[in-house]
Amino acid sequence: MAKTTTAAEPQSGSTPAGPETGAAGVARVIADAGYDMMFGLPGGASGFISTEIGKQGRMHFVLVRHEQSAPIMADVYGRLTGRPGIALGQGLFMASNGAMGIIEARLSSSPMLVLCDTTDGGFGLHPFIQSGTGNYGSIDVPGMFRSFTKYFAYATTPKEAVQATQLGLRHAMLGRPGPSVVLARNAALAGIVDDHSAPFLHPTASYLGRPVTCAEPGEVAAAASAVVAARRPVILAGNGVHVARAYDELQLLAHRLGAPVAMSPKGRSAMSDEDELCLGLIGTMGQPDANRAFAEADAVVIIGSRLDDDVTHRHAKDIIDPERQVLIQIDIEERRTGWVFPVEHALVGDAAATLRQLHAALEDELAGEQREPWFVPSPSSEAAPLADGALPTPRWIVDVLNETLPADTMITLDAGKNKHFTIHGYRARTTGCILMPGGTAPMGWATPAVVAAKLVHPSRPCVAVAGDGGFSMTTHAVATAVQEGVAPVFLVMNDSALMWYREDNGDFPYSAELSQVDFVSIARGWGADGIRVEDASGVAKAVGLALESKKPFVIDVVTDREASIYEILKP
Repeated sequence: MAKTTTAAEPQSGSTPAGPETGAAGVARVIADAGYDMMFGLPGGASGFISTEIGKQGRMHFVLVRHEQSAPIMADVYGRLTGRPGIALGQGLFMASNGAMGIIEARLSSSPMLVLCDTTDGGFGLHPFIQSGTGNYGSIDVPGMFRSFTKYFAYATTPKEAVQATQLGLRHAMLGRPGPSVVLARNAALAGIVDDHSAPFLHPTASYLGRPVTCAEPGEVAAAASAVVAARRPVILAGNGVHVARAYDELQLLAHRLGAPVAMSPKGRSAMSDEDELCLGLIGTMGQPDANRAFAEADAVVIIGSRLDDDVTHRHAKDIIDPERQVLIQIDIEERRTGWVFPVEHALVGDAAATLRQLHAALEDELAGEQREPWFVPSPSSEAAPLADGALPTPRWIVDVLNETLPADTMITLDAGKNKHFTIHGYRARTTGCILMPGGTAPMGWATPAVVAAKLVHPSRPCVAVAGDGGFSMTTHAVATAVQEGVAPVFLVMNDSALMWYREDNGDFPYSAELSQVDFVSIARGWGADGIRVEDASGVAKAVGLALESKKPFVIDVVTDREASIYEILKP
């Protein structure tokens, strides 16, 4: 049965009926924090925690088929709720199989809490399979986690396991969000919590919440004066808009200044594409209008973007150039301001809070004036039709999605051509509706991600777009959707190749060809449904069937192998 994330209010702190184990204390902390859902694959001593969760009966445990899925699903939960998503599993396998999802959350600023164990079997200094204590003969799992997490705790006593869980929830949300990991020794989970000596445990509610960081008022006033003095201001919206849920603040700023808005790949859907000031994607795979507006701009307001090479088209001066533009950069992490380009005005703070400060300053500067847009977009062009019987191209598939999907559809994306054609051409009519990996851009992300999206928003259509390479990596997430009773849609652009790699190595496409796979048969084996499409004219019908299905539905689209990614790349 599908669960929703209308979580219970955090409790002031429940009191155990008697002595409790570390695992019971960890489970109680999570429930006290108001969680209704977590994701994982129990094993070793981590199973002590999931068993206690089952005994307490206060939340739903989503059992995944592979550790890779749990952090990805927790990542999506964190993005959509603003609270740390929780993943559980054995430490060695969460640090290896689950690492991709944790690393993506670290680089994409997603709040997350990972709970795991060393599986030391009670003989931590002696040989034991699957152990991750870091002692001689064991894998250094603590060292692995320390290398890619925001906060890491190694609990060796029951009290440390409970308190580290509370601290993990807190640190995942402080400043720039990210993943916390609590790695516990077996004895820390199986032993009894000592509640009679210091340090004493405190109610979980006191560790929750996210303090809002505001920018320095004098810097805000100076930035407001600078942007008002500009004649052709533009706005670059990045992932920070999503993290802070600063959608209304972004729209208000754009319309007050008459400034067009372009988005980084991770910033897509920060503004509705139906807004007259929205120019879509910027940079290497950006829209011509977006890149042209920045070429003409004399001031750029950068909101929550790390300004990577795709966004700046490898520092092309016709996009961002501090010698001809006044740069105003808003970021919650001070080190990111002025990291890629020198900026005249660095505003360090939460994106939503800082934009509200900037609005207030602009009230004084503009005296209530709302400026007219200065940039005139080019007329949009119609999509070219495909001949009857032609294989659908990625561009065609995205155009069909624009025509057939409801406005509130949640889209999750994978890596590769499928992602880039979608972020380039899909028209997001609802803010926050596109979820994609961009911290590391891993393959295999979209499939478990869409299952989590559907669990969080069971009443909204949720569609994953992936290539056959990425979908093959995490097809098992379809089984999780079946088990959970939710019905997301999985659209596979199936060209039987690692097509972007193949295209970039056209003269010698070695190790890029994949064997043909019937993903519909696999889906039906999992208990889902699906349809295979080999004609462009059949894509729309397939999407309609998928949206009406009561089961998870795979659309296996045999896709034109000759469609080039360079159709959308900036020259």
